[in-house]
Amino acid sequence: MKSRILIGGVVLGILALSMAACQSVPAGTGALQGFVPAFEVTGDVEQPFLLDSLEDFPDSGLEREGRKGKKVNLSDIVSKAIPAAKDYTVLLIGDDGLTAEVEGNSISNCHITFSKDNAWEAINPKHPVSSNIKRIKEIVVVSAKNNTSFGLNIIDTTGNLEIISPGGLYKSPMLNLPMFEGRSTIEHDDKENWTSIYTRRKMVAVKDLECLLESDNPMAVARDGSQSFIKNDGFLELKGNRIDYVFSNLKDRVEDVVGIIVDPPGASNMDTYHDTAHFLERDEDVLVIILDGFGYHQYVHAVQEGYAPFLESIAPAKKAFSVYMPVTNAGMAAILTGKLPSENGVHTRKEMDISTPSIFEYAKKRGKSSVLVEGNIKILNLEIEPILNIDKNSNGSADDEIRDKALEKMNEGQNLMVVHFHGIDDSGHNYGDLSFQTMERIKLTDGYVKELVYRWDGRVIITADHGMHSTSEGGSHGEFRYEDMVVPYIICEGEGRE
Repeated sequence: MKSRILIGGVVLGILALSMAACQSVPAGTGALQGFVPAFEVTGDVEQPFLLDSLEDFPDSGLEREGRKGKKVNLSDIVSKAIPAAKDYTVLLIGDDGLTAEVEGNSISNCHITFSKDNAWEAINPKHPVSSNIKRIKEIVVVSAKNNTSFGLNIIDTTGNLEIISPGGLYKSPMLNLPMFEGRSTIEHDDKENWTSIYTRRKMVAVKDLECLLESDNPMAVARDGSQSFIKNDGFLELKGNRIDYVFSNLKDRVEDVVGIIVDPPGASNMDTYHDTAHFLERDEDVLVIILDGFGYHQYVHAVQEGYAPFLESIAPAKKAFSVYMPVTNAGMAAILTGKLPSENGVHTRKEMDISTPSIFEYAKKRGKSSVLVEGNIKILNLEIEPILNIDKNSNGSADDEIRDKALEKMNEGQNLMVVHFHGIDDSGHNYGDLSFQTMERIKLTDGYVKELVYRWDGRVIITADHGMHSTSEGGSHGEFRYEDMVVPYIICEGEGRE
């Protein structure tokens, strides 16, 4: 007998997972032995997991006539997965598709047990009997409110269009398609027998999303910071508590998509590196001014309301796309390397080491002098050390000290200067992105920028590492939303005045 296996690694992985999911383990108190099917606790949760035993959970103490075996509070099971939001509902999904939804604040009255007749089963004496789902195959947490910090957000350059969460997809029309994964054959008694393998995949057709229907050039951004142009003929596939984009060939994919931008702007703050390199090659000196936490919507508001008279007087800002995650470390690394976080290695606030050369290395190799004038904290480990500045006059910001140090370094003569102002970001966090206080800070910073541009003899690039959005406490950033991801980008000439 000869066998020939033509199944790809994907199918082998699926088979391995299936075997792991049907372990011979004790259920309940240990009285029931045998193969116990595992089911997934997933949806809008931080840590989805497979449940194949109740051993790690305390007994709920529920007494039911004729019902033996251990019973566990549903709240204990859901808590282990760590819901992404405080307010949520829970879907109990049976293997026949029958689904019961219960409020998250009442699940302490719901219980899960395992029996030989009903497999995994919900027993909810304080809920309608229809909630007692048998043969449970999934428990899904669904956030009650839209949460831009979790799931997949669809934006354009003017607003936030739609929020899609893994849990929310379970309550939306989904394709549950059989997908061919491979075929295996075996020869027996001079006859070849074959078996084709299919998997069921939970998918949503992108063309069914109204906000993407008219988009000519949508771009998906993954959690690792990579960016990929996609098509409207693809799918969003639910994979546990993440959402992937799958191309129409059903093979290629963008994993763990945090957002899609409809027709992204032609500019990026990563252009800073490439434009700077271009000007240096032409023997032009370059001043790069980074306005921390200055979103494009803040720029427009400040200009319209008279808080940025100098910025209004120079070249109009382009809309530029920042990088995910829109925080200072990742934004600065993208600006200075011209590379995405997936390439330069800086994804969050935690990383400081870049894995690709920065513009300072580029300048050094060409015999150009360069300097980085920073606030009071070193942001990244670069080829040069930053010049740090503290708030010497105790006026609440080191931006005036940064301006003074930048002017001092200009007098010494530099081919490349990068000056990083932090005050707009600080005010945005404290008071909100469009607050009066933040607008006043923008006005003050606008004056500092004017002083530097007037003194600089060469090209000037002005941009931001990320933007800022409103919260109930003030402002924040770090989410895939238009306020955080779209920033201004300006190129102008320095005045070269003494």
